[in-house]
Amino acid sequence: MSAKFSWNRIEWNRNSSAAAMAMLLVAVVDLFVSRTMSVPAGGQDSWNHYLYARWAWQHPELLLDQWGKPFFTALAMPFAQWGIGAVLLLNHLCVLATAWLSYLTARKLGLKNPWMVIFLFAWQPIVLANTHSALTEPSNALVLVWICYLFAGNRWKTATIVASFLPVIRSEGFVLLGAILVFLAFRNRWRYMPWAAVGVALYGVVGAIIHKQWNWLIVQNPYVRQETDGGFDAGHGSFWHYAMHQREIMGIIVAVLCLVSLAFVVLYVFKRLNKKTPAPNSQIALWLWWPLLGFFFVAHSVLWWKGAMGSHGLVRVFVTVSPIMALLSMYSLDLIMRVEIQFLNRLLKGLVSVGMFLVAFPGADLPYPWGRRLVCPEGNYSIVQVLKWIKTSPYANGVLVHQLPAINVSEDLDPWGAETQLHPKSATGEWLSPKPVNEWPKESRTLSIWSVDTKDSGAHDWLPKGSVLLWDNFHARRDGNMDRAELLGLKKYKTVFAAGLTDSDTLNDVVVRVKVSD
Repeated sequence: MSAKFSWNRIEWNRNSSAAAMAMLLVAVVDLFVSRTMSVPAGGQDSWNHYLYARWAWQHPELLLDQWGKPFFTALAMPFAQWGIGAVLLLNHLCVLATAWLSYLTARKLGLKNPWMVIFLFAWQPIVLANTHSALTEPSNALVLVWICYLFAGNRWKTATIVASFLPVIRSEGFVLLGAILVFLAFRNRWRYMPWAAVGVALYGVVGAIIHKQWNWLIVQNPYVRQETDGGFDAGHGSFWHYAMHQREIMGIIVAVLCLVSLAFVVLYVFKRLNKKTPAPNSQIALWLWWPLLGFFFVAHSVLWWKGAMGSHGLVRVFVTVSPIMALLSMYSLDLIMRVEIQFLNRLLKGLVSVGMFLVAFPGADLPYPWGRRLVCPEGNYSIVQVLKWIKTSPYANGVLVHQLPAINVSEDLDPWGAETQLHPKSATGEWLSPKPVNEWPKESRTLSIWSVDTKDSGAHDWLPKGSVLLWDNFHARRDGNMDRAELLGLKKYKTVFAAGLTDSDTLNDVVVRVKVSD
């Protein structure tokens, strides 16, 4: 007897339907944001992370690079072969997947109206501002909420093993892993703690074998090296820097709900001290969610206050813990809505959902969908004009020396390619003589400005005649360690292009000099 198909057999409850609609709205808003922004959020870092993924096939050692973040580099590698747009799409997908896993976590814990957590996460200003990027924070947020989902389902071993890889995803993963160890300790799950070493140990051993340095995980960490070796001053500020920037990070609604959740957690502690029955949701908020957010906040606040580890005071790092802030907010709403006042509950759902949308855009410094402003967070360079000149000049096939990864992205240049030409190896591993520049592959003809020898005004500069030095008055000066006086003092170079030169340090100042003698 043949069975008849019936739509009635597909049963979605109200939460599932609402969650699907919420996801659709978030996707539409993200699409609008992607159409609004002329360049990816995150500036230099977005371009650089793309380049790591783009060229990791040719340079596998990049998969261990701690600045490039091994997890993101490996994840983005296949996408990067299709261009920067595919990597931007990857991060959009990471944000959507994080929103959905946040919903599943809230639903698994039995929170009322769990679909609301989708808006509480995706429409935090810091998330909206950095979705259209090639940054590593969105993928880190995805893994972190996955860990929370696994713990919510009492999958202790799997959750701990996944958490052990957090330091491979971003350096503050050590801080997050510490918070998870605290959670295991206070929940008397000591037997799972050894699994927290799996990811770090695996990464450390592989790196030690390749680099032949047992402590490479520490000594080659770029933030540790910034602290020990010195470099440009990344600045410092108030310990309360991030607390004072909640408008740009979580927005007023999530900020208030997180504070309310803290009050509920404190109240829960007093109830437990009075031998009241434990509440699972309050336990996970107390021992997992708040330690994750608290450890993360304190660590970054201290580093910025002390000016340590190359901290720049960047607020975008809080994308990493944005799903935790959303879950804490959902925890507060759940307790509030359990007071069965139907009219007020409906009003609260509407106010929170609409309010999240309204506060997200100004906090992220983005126009509303009905606005027409084109957002360009990277600044306005005269680079397009410069590149046109270079392509039509007699020096088009020379080495291009600069400090702007956006150029390497647009021209599909390999920032690590020159190294293989300057220090080639034979099939048996022996060092060979450097190859002449005219034999270099086109994509390898680029170097960073810090590679220019400026001693004695460049008298011993090894770069070949015809090399083009493109200097901007921010990244070249800060990251390339060459100020304008050093640039103009290079005796073997002549200036062939200059734009926007002022007495102040502005992004629009661009100078092109060509090496005219060996």
